[in-house]
Amino acid sequence: MLELKVFQAAAAKQMVDRFSFYASHPDRPRKGNMPRPFFQALSALTGAGKTPVLAETVMRMRANLHAEPIVLWMSKARSVVGQTLTNFSEGEKYSHLVEEFRVLPIGNITPALLNDPTAPLLITTTTGLFNNKEQAEGNLHIYKRDNDTFGDESPWERLISRPGAGARRPLIVVYDEGHNLSEQQAEIIAELQPDAYLLASATLRLPTNFTKSVVNPIKLWVEEADDVDQFQKLAAADDHGTVEPELFITTSVDSEKVVKAQLVKLALQFDGTTAAMSQSLDELFERLNLLEQAVDVAQLNFRPKAIYVCKTNITDDGSRDDPSLPFLKREAPPIRIWRYLVEQKGVLPERIAIYANLAFDAGTKPDIVNLFSKGDNDFDQFAAGDYQHVIFNLGLQEGWDDPACYLGYIDKSMGSTIQVEQIMGRVLRQFGAKHYDDPLLNTAHFFVRVDRENVFTETIDKVKAKLKSEGAPLTISDNFGGAGAASEGIEPRELEGVSLHHIFVDSEAARTRLAELLDDFPTFVEGDANTIAGAKGASAVIEVVGDNVPQPVLWQEGGNTNPVRLRWLVSTAMKSRSSRVLAIADLHDLKFDVRVQAQSKADKLADKLAEDATEAFYALAELVYESNMPFTFGTTRVGKKAIGFTHSLYPRYSGLNKFELPFATALDTQGLPWHRNPSSGGFTSRYCRKAIQQISTPTSSCGRRV
Repeated sequence: MLELKVFQAAAAKQMVDRFSFYASHPDRPRKGNMPRPFFQALSALTGAGKTPVLAETVMRMRANLHAEPIVLWMSKARSVVGQTLTNFSEGEKYSHLVEEFRVLPIGNITPALLNDPTAPLLITTTTGLFNNKEQAEGNLHIYKRDNDTFGDESPWERLISRPGAGARRPLIVVYDEGHNLSEQQAEIIAELQPDAYLLASATLRLPTNFTKSVVNPIKLWVEEADDVDQFQKLAAADDHGTVEPELFITTSVDSEKVVKAQLVKLALQFDGTTAAMSQSLDELFERLNLLEQAVDVAQLNFRPKAIYVCKTNITDDGSRDDPSLPFLKREAPPIRIWRYLVEQKGVLPERIAIYANLAFDAGTKPDIVNLFSKGDNDFDQFAAGDYQHVIFNLGLQEGWDDPACYLGYIDKSMGSTIQVEQIMGRVLRQFGAKHYDDPLLNTAHFFVRVDRENVFTETIDKVKAKLKSEGAPLTISDNFGGAGAASEGIEPRELEGVSLHHIFVDSEAARTRLAELLDDFPTFVEGDANTIAGAKGASAVIEVVGDNVPQPVLWQEGGNTNPVRLRWLVSTAMKSRSSRVLAIADLHDLKFDVRVQAQSKADKLADKLAEDATEAFYALAELVYESNMPFTFGTTRVGKKAIGFTHSLYPRYSGLNKFELPFATALDTQGLPWHRNPSSGGFTSRYCRKAIQQISTPTSSCGRRV
């Protein structure tokens, strides 16, 4: 089960705090009697964990609603939706984040599920299921009236009315990869009259009419707000304290926190060449062998994977490949790569997948070639194959996330339009969500084949620009070798009398104090005055008239918030402050089983308990230097023209800036042993790093310069 990182829980809390403030505000934007929906965009680096953040947000919002909600969780890509449904299913890694929610695909919804006010409902769907209403008589069953199941309504109409216990159930729309939201999609979704929109997107590009009807009213509300202090508390103010509407509608995850949380790799290594494809693939395999050795040394249980991005049916000279030719005579790049892997590198065919619309005439595709050419319809079968080598064009830019993917061959020759900066996300996630001693295992390795050096330079500039726009503090190394290899791996020297060891956090004293705090926490009785709270939001009474179009006739204040387990409230408050505090908290006592309502006295005491526990941890936990756990330096990559030294840990170093080079030269001249530790990676024990982040001010990485 995945446990949220502190920054993920904090992002979810910020969105819910804004929702609660917006939903209960007396001047909330309205259109007639109908309050306008809440909107929030989640902007985060690829690999930051947008799905668990959104799941946590939905779970927290539920506690602040007057009735059990319906969540419509959608994405354009079937692969993304399928992956989400799997992850939310019972026993899977995100299932505990949507505990008590009934999770099902939209095709499985029934009137009973939509009408049941006793349990929250999470429905997954692709946007294609409802995107073209003109197909209502065709494949889009969501618009068909089904007398046997839904009476004289269609599933879509029942989703609009969603009757509850006297009031319509709240609806939250979650759009993963929200930058795909189109004008038509937005218009159709608006028919559902959602209470809130949550969109996950690194870049906020919204349809004009959606911006006009949903986003702009919130911006205007923020601009005209009188309670500026409250907006500033909700991080809706800039550095000068001025309230900023854009800040209120967007929750941005700090990319540096994503890197420090070890969810993504620390560095990107680009090797460019104008040489033939075979030479670039040879270099990739040399690096793959080094990675496999590093995996063995670290005793990790995975196999590094590689992707190969190229044109599909166009040959190197720009002509169209003939699909009628025998397989051995085909010149399409995916086929040439496949043959080279099998014939020259000895890769077993069952370890290779081609995920592209690669053309074959009937009977010309060998059975041993694993081809997935139907896009989303083939994705589940492809994902189940666990292939080590994946050849594709653009089909896997979204939805395929495999942290074991470490290497990428990208063919940008002959005017290729492949955008390297859009491919990075497939190789950016960190296996095991932790950084390792060997820098090779914390690096994404790209091999880019180009026609001219300026194409390689422009590509690297685009990569740097994208990472800069996302605030990602990743090290980028690039070497252009022309017709030959640009970099090589070197091993560390044995430096007599010099050693480094790991650091860990001793939290026993903090654990003892936390046990005392938990023991002193009062016992509550469900239903008493300390466990209930009034709902702050409004509930809509809906009448269905005419053509079954719901008409809002009255908005009422009052009711109670949804009850949740006290244990969930305590753990949520803890993990929003420190995951290490939650890790040592024993919340198994039966007194934490009681169900309490958000904003009740019990809820507020739960938050105070988390605050006191975090303070105790910071005060009592200690850093311990582990003399029995030596830090091992592994193979590193340097350019062929890297500068050589005599007394350094590694024989040569590349990338020394104008300050580091004279400093390193002076140390070497004095005969002192030294090592230029990378600003991202190198000697930064994961325990040391976490302790530095949580116990002291994280002004610099532990051991950043050894």
